[in-house]
Amino acid sequence: MAKKKKEIQNENVENESALDKEQRELDESLGLINLCREERTVPFEEAVEKERKNIFVVYKKANRKNTIIMIGMGLVFMASIILFVNFPGWGQITGGVLIGAALIFLVVNFILTKDLFPNTTKKYIKFFLTESDNYIFDIPDVHDQKLYFEKRYKMDDVLSDRVYADAADIVSRNLVSATYKEKPFECGELAIYKARQGRGAKPVSFVGRYLSLENKMHFKDRYIIQIKSAERVVDEPTDIKDLVVLSEQNNFVIYGPEGADYERDLGKELIDNLKSIECIGALVNVNAVFWAGHTAIYMSYDDSVAAIPFDKPIVVESYQQVRNNLRAILEIVAEK
Repeated sequence: MAKKKKEIQNENVENESALDKEQRELDESLGLINLCREERTVPFEEAVEKERKNIFVVYKKANRKNTIIMIGMGLVFMASIILFVNFPGWGQITGGVLIGAALIFLVVNFILTKDLFPNTTKKYIKFFLTESDNYIFDIPDVHDQKLYFEKRYKMDDVLSDRVYADAADIVSRNLVSATYKEKPFECGELAIYKARQGRGAKPVSFVGRYLSLENKMHFKDRYIIQIKSAERVVDEPTDIKDLVVLSEQNNFVIYGPEGADYERDLGKELIDNLKSIECIGALVNVNAVFWAGHTAIYMSYDDSVAAIPFDKPIVVESYQQVRNNLRAILEIVAEK
């Protein structure tokens, strides 16, 4: 008799080596999702737009229900006050019963619905990030794409790059590891915040996509190359007190140690190719930092990419641009 699927799975787990088991448990704890394994049957924008509309309908229904409940509670309390004031005795008893019943209803309704919308929202976010990553990382020569849904960047990852000074806090999500022409890389969404000055929101240093990979370069210190938008100035590098401007042409700026030969250290071809990257549309700034052995690219995007679409349709052109930018930059830096 053929073995049941569950029995076969149990045998596979038992036959795992200690190292494989440790890796599997780590992957599970980080929420591993394998990407780009199946051919897409429904266009990316259609799939996410359908889910966005579904959750927005749920949100509107919940909001409408809460509005009706609050109006109803207000009417009950007003009626109770009228009974208390105008009808001593039985009116006070009736008013008290009405208030008590209203409070019980509110408590029961809260218990039954408190997790409904948050859980629905979490499912939508996970669905959207998975679908968008399946789209963005479906690039020629990129393979072994893995989304780690629960993985986050650490502050040290950002501070060691030395692009943004005064980083006090970071928020990250959607970390994907993959390989481009045998070169491993990681790319995820990242926001960097400076310390709050008084009341109000934390000032932002960077919001966008963060790409990191190894390189085979050999030189001292670091170089930062900034590619700016002609229309908007955002997320400029700020950890540059020990660097000078070695070259500035239009919206392309190279920072490095005073007197350094950046063409020799980075390669003229790399620099010329980076000049082909345009900060237009959703892409508003690029800061590329190069250390010996480590490359990091900070790509700043506007809200059409940085924010998950909820009350407005997805701007599919922006996600096309993210994919095209990623492909172009990988082609330039992955060979170094």
